[in-house]
Amino acid sequence: MIYATGISFKKDDVQNLESIVQIKLESDDNESWKISEEKINGWYKKEDIHRWLTANMEKGFKIKVKLMPYSELIPVKNNEVKYVRAAADNTDKNNLLKLKTYYEK
Repeated sequence: MIYATGISFKKDDVQNLESIVQIKLESDDNESWKISEEKINGWYKKEDIHRWLTANMEKGFKIKVKLMPYSELIPVKNNEVKYVRAAADNTDKNNLLKLKTYYEK
């Protein structure tokens, strides 16, 4: 499984799903999906993750937020902004926004 474990923003941006710059992904030992023959581990642009999910969800490609209840990431497009969000649950705040926050340099 691939997990989202962190999110990054530009320092003075509002912290919402659309303003996320990058998402930190970590693959467990059982994960077989790779990007350019490399295991998925590290920071990736939200637009790249959106593209991967859009192109490969039907083939079984999944990314989950590494917090209970382990919501799956879903690609979203609002006007021309491509981003991802965690599947909705019964909480007020999207689970992706609950991950550890980092700031771009």
